[in-house]
Amino acid sequence: MQIKFIFWQTIMQVIMTKCRMPVVIFTSFLLLGGIVIGFYSPSQGAKAQHHGAPPPAAAIGDRKLTLDMQTEPTNITQSGDVLMTIAFLDEEKNANVQHVTFRMDISKDGKHILSDFFHDHNGEVKLMFKDKEGGSSSQTIGGNQDVLTNAWIADPGSPITIRGPVFNQSGNYNIGLDLTTIDNDKTDLIEPLEYHFDVKVS
Repeated sequence: MQIKFIFWQTIMQVIMTKCRMPVVIFTSFLLLGGIVIGFYSPSQGAKAQHHGAPPPAAAIGDRKLTLDMQTEPTNITQSGDVLMTIAFLDEEKNANVQHVTFRMDISKDGKHILSDFFHDHNGEVKLMFKDKEGGSSSQTIGGNQDVLTNAWIADPGSPITIRGPVFNQSGNYNIGLDLTTIDNDKTDLIEPLEYHFDVKVS
């Protein structure tokens, strides 16, 4: 048994000596490849892609819903009116989700400014921010109350109006949206889909 052990030990030493250089090269290749893969990983790319941009899609079951938020004008100023259009795109169908209700929360520098629920049967909520420097310390919302969702809806052919101090100072505003109903006014999500993004005012 001692002779067999010495024999195999000798064989292994020879193999390790002859293969040391290839092993070192192969190990170095693996380490370098791991660093490169880690640097260009999809998760890192996604984080960079959505920095300062609309948030990534939220998933519900096998569906992915992307926030589509647009403002007119694109560059918001502290004195001008702003029309904000909010919809949620079903990526697979490439169409807006119908009967959406969401809670919008707006804050700046940690200070709460506005929080309320909005709804649209066709899936596209239009909010007109007006009279931002009118001297009032609170907001007045113009529209109708939807009975089923207890949210603000627009009059036919008009946006929901929000009068008062919103977007009336320069800087970044933090906006959070909690999507609570989709597809049907009575379809309440068990867990709201959350979206967070910033709006810059000059």
